[in-house]
Amino acid sequence: MNSEVRPMGQLTKSLETEVDLLRKRVADLETALVQTDVTPDRLRLADRTKELSTLYRESYLADQQRAVADDYFIELMALLPLGWQYVNDACARLLIQGQIYATPNFQETPWQQSSTIVVQGKQVGILTIGYLSPHPPLDEGAFLSEERSLINEIAKRIGRFIERRQTETSHRFLAAIVESSHDAIVSMTLDGVIQTWNRAAERIYGYTVREVLDKSIATFLEPGQFDEILRLLQRTRDGYQTEQFETNRRHKDGREVFVSISLYPIHDELGKIVGAAAIARDISDRRVFESTLRETDARLRSTFEQAAVGLAHVNLDWRFLRVNQKLCAILGYSAAELLSLTVQQISHSDDLAVEHELLRALLAGECPTYSIEKRDIRKDGAIVWVNRTVSLARDDAQQPKYFILVVEDISSRKEVERARTESEARYHELFENSPISLWEQDFSGVKRALETLRSRGVTDFRTYLEDHTGVVMACLAQVKMLSFNRASLELYGASNRDELLASLDRLVPAAGYPLFIEELVWIAEGRTAFVWEGVNRKLSGEHIHVRLHWSAAPGHEQLLDRVLVSIEAIDENCK
Repeated sequence: MNSEVRPMGQLTKSLETEVDLLRKRVADLETALVQTDVTPDRLRLADRTKELSTLYRESYLADQQRAVADDYFIELMALLPLGWQYVNDACARLLIQGQIYATPNFQETPWQQSSTIVVQGKQVGILTIGYLSPHPPLDEGAFLSEERSLINEIAKRIGRFIERRQTETSHRFLAAIVESSHDAIVSMTLDGVIQTWNRAAERIYGYTVREVLDKSIATFLEPGQFDEILRLLQRTRDGYQTEQFETNRRHKDGREVFVSISLYPIHDELGKIVGAAAIARDISDRRVFESTLRETDARLRSTFEQAAVGLAHVNLDWRFLRVNQKLCAILGYSAAELLSLTVQQISHSDDLAVEHELLRALLAGECPTYSIEKRDIRKDGAIVWVNRTVSLARDDAQQPKYFILVVEDISSRKEVERARTESEARYHELFENSPISLWEQDFSGVKRALETLRSRGVTDFRTYLEDHTGVVMACLAQVKMLSFNRASLELYGASNRDELLASLDRLVPAAGYPLFIEELVWIAEGRTAFVWEGVNRKLSGEHIHVRLHWSAAPGHEQLLDRVLVSIEAIDENCK
């Protein structure tokens, strides 16, 4: 396939037109501004000039080739305050896909306007512009209606920028997958004209992309083979796909190549079938392997008896034909004794029905092999757990010949699993019946958010979090609930689990934020266990004073993806 990523400039011809139009409109408005003496009109024209200038600059930023999208977002934040009326008092912040980009002077203030960012119908972020001090009221608080239009337009453009990046990434990934595939991937029109040809196709067939592109596939096919392809293309035109038919092809150097080919329809944007994709795998080596199978089988026979697992050949009546010493050791029989028995006779009766169905599917060709964990009966009457894998040997006419059994003793593993299941059941019972509220939570998202802040230079987390309540709220929202017990329902006054899950954001009132900030500081310091007392809130709105024990589960100290929390009410009358 001859694929390449087009330069960004080629992808944004419409954007260039838009930029040219913006340049002209800015120039016209600047001329009109000079000629206008009325103060309100000058204000509107000045703001319109800023708006168009900002849009022009954003278009320039979006049109740059970038290794990472972060550069666009960072430069955009520096640009945006210039588009608002009070430039020296303006600040900007972008919350996008869990990341924060902001001007150095950004603060949460009462004088803000925001616009959501939507990508493919889904909200992925929010853009905020604010003033650090009050200003006279205009159309929308301290903002002009033109500034509302500007922030909405910038939010739309950010969404389009993300969509374009995602599309370009998808195209690069697809092209890389096709080019790196070990299989030949060729696309063609429904009459056999080649459209794309990847490197594997060059290797398998010997022709370069320049030799075959826009030419008929008959270039490297014999007449009969081309007629066969045309018939398959007709089936493709009718909506059918052809999977894995084996055939031979002639390499450019004249040697014969065996391939397994699948043919799939290609649809355009409207769903119409416009071509076909042929995926071919070189199976020449497999054919060589098949030609030496007898020699290989002889070597396998010599290792049959030395295998570390039980091996057996069983006829279609399920009677042993051949067994190795390992199978004899697992079942406690001699080889002669096993050869006088059937598989049913050494199988636990409760497992027979399931295995009979698997055998039926194997004989019907519905599956090439199956594995089952089951119980067998040893000669001494003891039960032994085994993992039995069964496949079907066929003759040259592909008729069933005998079954091949691979038997592994898994009694020790089953004993470990039983002990683990019992342990988990005991833990679950203790967890559910504890009189203290117990929670399992995932703080990995919180830890990642704090590490992001650290990478951006935050060292005094307490001061930073006290000054950025929005970040605290975002961290609180990152806490994921894994499980909680019945005592938790009683503590917070919930009638059922769904009610409590739907109300988690109500359990920590504003009065509890300082303690949550302390918790975040401890996590940032690397602590994996601590105790604090603070205020929570029942679903009824009643405040309760609680003591919280927080500790990372063993083995989860690094990621904090499993944290054990116990909550005890220490003053039920605290309001």
